[in-house]
Amino acid sequence: MKARTSERLLQENTLALGVSLTALAVYLTTVCPTVSFIDNGELASVAVVLGIAHPTGYPLFSLLGRCAVLVPLANEEILQLNIFGAVITAISAGIFFKVVLALKGAFLANEEATRAGQRGNKKIRLLSAAIAALVFGFSETVWSQSVAVEVYGLHLVLLLLAMLVFLKGIRERDTPGGRIPQHLLLSSYLLGLGFANHLTMILIVPAVGFLYFKAYGTGKEALRRCARIVPFFLLGISCYLYLPIRSSVHPPLDWGHPAELQRLLWHVTGKQYRSWIFSSFESAEGQLKYFIHHFPAEFNWLVLIVAAVGVLIARRRHNTIFWFLAIAFLTCLLYSVNYDIHDINSYFLLCYVAVALFVSFGLEGALDSVGAGKNPTGGKIALLLAAVLPIVQIWSNRGSVGEADNYLVEDYTQNIFRNLEPNAFVLSYQWDYFVAPAIYYQIVRGQRKDVSIVDKELLRRSWYFVDLGRRYPWLIDSSRGKVDRFLRELHKFEHDMPYDPRIIEARYVEMINDFIDKARSRGPVYVGPEIEPEFGATHQRIPRGLLFRLVGTHEETMETVPKIDYRPTEFEDRLTRGVRRLSAQMLALTARRLRERGDSAGALHLAQKAVLFQPGYTPARNLLQELQK
Repeated sequence: MKARTSERLLQENTLALGVSLTALAVYLTTVCPTVSFIDNGELASVAVVLGIAHPTGYPLFSLLGRCAVLVPLANEEILQLNIFGAVITAISAGIFFKVVLALKGAFLANEEATRAGQRGNKKIRLLSAAIAALVFGFSETVWSQSVAVEVYGLHLVLLLLAMLVFLKGIRERDTPGGRIPQHLLLSSYLLGLGFANHLTMILIVPAVGFLYFKAYGTGKEALRRCARIVPFFLLGISCYLYLPIRSSVHPPLDWGHPAELQRLLWHVTGKQYRSWIFSSFESAEGQLKYFIHHFPAEFNWLVLIVAAVGVLIARRRHNTIFWFLAIAFLTCLLYSVNYDIHDINSYFLLCYVAVALFVSFGLEGALDSVGAGKNPTGGKIALLLAAVLPIVQIWSNRGSVGEADNYLVEDYTQNIFRNLEPNAFVLSYQWDYFVAPAIYYQIVRGQRKDVSIVDKELLRRSWYFVDLGRRYPWLIDSSRGKVDRFLRELHKFEHDMPYDPRIIEARYVEMINDFIDKARSRGPVYVGPEIEPEFGATHQRIPRGLLFRLVGTHEETMETVPKIDYRPTEFEDRLTRGVRRLSAQMLALTARRLRERGDSAGALHLAQKAVLFQPGYTPARNLLQELQK
């Protein structure tokens, strides 16, 4: 008996490893070689210097990311971390394979014992689980977690691992002597670890609770047993202690400064993002429409047909599993559509896990119907299915996630850096394109440390002044009066006290304009094209490459042709279109400025660059035609 169990586990683990290695081999061909969009630069910096990331802090990711950086691969830190993201995402695909088997094993054991052809059924189950795992691994949002390091690859690993261990614990029930199964205790710990990485781990709790009370009932004993596993959950979530401990020594990146209890609670609960959650029915409706519209991009129509069959099979034959997956799907969907952010795809990951699990049921039903595992013809059809579905997934999604040639963010940030004069001050809130990548290049790579970069929108948070006071003490000290006046009003807002939004905004604008005035006495000042006109309103905005330089009304400046590099990429999404459009607009403005100053050659050079960034940008094309006459 033990020999059979060992043989079965060896076979399952070998297949799980094969799934992960297959996924990893493909992932590595699409990994971004440098800094990518949104939080990639910030999270990489946090891992390298053991800093504090944006809410909710992601302490487990920070610690594991630091370990990944220490692996002696001789790569630049960002590439090493991006590869780490590919590895952990590939691991999640292998764990998914094990979850399929555990889910069916926990609830279908009695059924399997009464079915004929048990050997063939075992082969079908293994094959369908492997195919479903690859389909899951090559879905768009899962695959996208592997191209540039993020917290969601680790989230998938912990989510699936907690499900796997919990299902094993449910199958074991209580051990002799009334002891709680070790797998159940371990699943509680893993759930806590998951919370220490990303709080959306909570979305699996209703589905897990359904299985728990289905297995143990709802009596007092079940509640007592539940209470006894809570300490293991707390042990896992205790990773959050990293935040106040590390923040107290002022690391180079200290978002939220959660060294104090109140700031820690604000940070862990994501207080600054609460206004985006359950904000309006219109927002929820829009996100739901987006989910429905985007859904076929995750799983192509062939896979969705198999998933639909799987839903029917699960509903008819495996009621408990059906409701477990339905609860998981609906909990995730109902929460996520009420979060009003652009980059919402990662919040739907549990929905995609549930769909891929339904795919495994559909595949098993299809393979069983053609007699796979019982005759040669059925086996050939099974192998064809095994090849077609993952290949179709790869073919459908590779172009939308692959960032192997994506240097846009690095080029954009370096183009700004190389054209800034010494001791420059930059006011921007281009987090996705510039501010987050600049954090990496300044803190990790040590580039342009003479440049002071201030995120305009983060100035609406009191913790940011602690950070600025440490990084740019001259800025806070020179504007101390204006800063204190604003912070007094901001204190009311952050502590839910009565406040006047007009006063807060007026003092906010007043303070930033004072920053600009004080910074101009120290060196050149630049603002991004996204900065509203009330900031620096008493100064001229002169286009200089990708930013505007602020100068006095009658001040003369020497015009130079900015050095601009551009490496095209086949990767296309909202962010790549945005950075190319913004680059083309600013280069066209700078080119017109140069032409007005008599530098036609420089203007022509920049107009050509602008058209290279965005061939369809009409102002740049018109300018280029004028200059070529």
